[in-house]
Amino acid sequence: MLLDRLKICSYIPGGAEKRNAHISIIDGMLFSVMSGLTAPFWGAFAVKLGATDYTLALLSSLPALMSLVAQVPSALLVELYDNRLRPTVVAAAFSRVFYLLFALLIIVPVSGPNKALIFVLMYSLMNLPGTMAGVAWTSMMGDMFSPTLRGRFFGERNMLCTFVSLVSTVIAGPFLDAVPWPTNYVLLYLVSFAMVMGSLYYLTKHEDPPVHRDKQSRAPGLSLFVRAMDDKAFVRFLLAVFAVHTGFHIPAGLWTILWVKEMGLTNAWLGAFSIGSGIMSFLTYRFWGRWSEKHGNMNVLIWTALAHMPFPLLYAHLRSPYVYLAINLAGGFAGAGMNLSLFNALLDVSPTDGRPAYVSLYNIAIGFSGFVWPFLGVWMYRSMGMTSALDYSAAARIIGMSVAFALLRRRPVAAPQET
Repeated sequence: MLLDRLKICSYIPGGAEKRNAHISIIDGMLFSVMSGLTAPFWGAFAVKLGATDYTLALLSSLPALMSLVAQVPSALLVELYDNRLRPTVVAAAFSRVFYLLFALLIIVPVSGPNKALIFVLMYSLMNLPGTMAGVAWTSMMGDMFSPTLRGRFFGERNMLCTFVSLVSTVIAGPFLDAVPWPTNYVLLYLVSFAMVMGSLYYLTKHEDPPVHRDKQSRAPGLSLFVRAMDDKAFVRFLLAVFAVHTGFHIPAGLWTILWVKEMGLTNAWLGAFSIGSGIMSFLTYRFWGRWSEKHGNMNVLIWTALAHMPFPLLYAHLRSPYVYLAINLAGGFAGAGMNLSLFNALLDVSPTDGRPAYVSLYNIAIGFSGFVWPFLGVWMYRSMGMTSALDYSAAARIIGMSVAFALLRRRPVAAPQET
């Protein structure tokens, strides 16, 4: 197998764990083709459909609300299954059909602003089954891979997935600029649909062990969430994550407005930002996995969150796509470490029994932040202009990071794991 020849996952002993690792990487790479084709261009697509400024804010906020609403039901549904693979596959299948629907929406004869709003609603509804798939998949990954291997494995997995996503974006940007509208986006979403269906096929090939439950985890329904909220170390971690993401989400609705509406940047430039970020993530994910093992996920989380603090100020006062490309290079380096450390830290502080409830509460904290704050950012932009809005976003990042640092000084202890 090619992954064996490349010495990918060579540190994982044979058996189900190594087989799952290889399958997970293939699944992730196919999914990443879709991500690379679509993620940098959601905002540009909405603008092409006729989106207003507030529709663009809704594109950031409403999916977060849908995810927020779905968290608790998703965790409770996942807990009804004996393992986490089946709910992951079922929910993922429903979520991924939307890529075919996006292609069909483009050719439906509806007026521009209304079509843009329909797209935002569809994109948001996709998050309902997508949330359940995410909760189940995260719990499944915690069950499949031992804590001592997670840092290196997910570092390698993220590295390969980022590379595939990067190549896809390199192709997608010039393709969207060269092929006339609406053919370009119809083809983009059809190819994306084919890729996520291939990913779904490999997702079904995982071997997920049954969940061994103790008496406490068999307690009915919402008591699982009560147990999680009684975990002081987890609650500190949760509040820290919310504080950090407040500063990230306030300007979330402003990037498309800045890049597309104010500066008129092309799809090629938007793709270049993702490519630059992706290159740095690809080059550093494996190192972040090792650094996380050596220094601890919480330390890496603090370092990488700090690195993001000045970015809104640079965007506000240095209006140049070349500067933005440099910022995205730095963001790709720090973002790789932050994403990896956040994921592994969540698994560290959540026990095997009842993990879906912990994952859901984590997602609720981020989802609530993602729903509320983008509207504040757009309001600031409309009230005081882009520069001031980004200046205040930078201040919010500094305050949020200070709060998070105070909370994480007493480091959460890793939750007990099944052996």
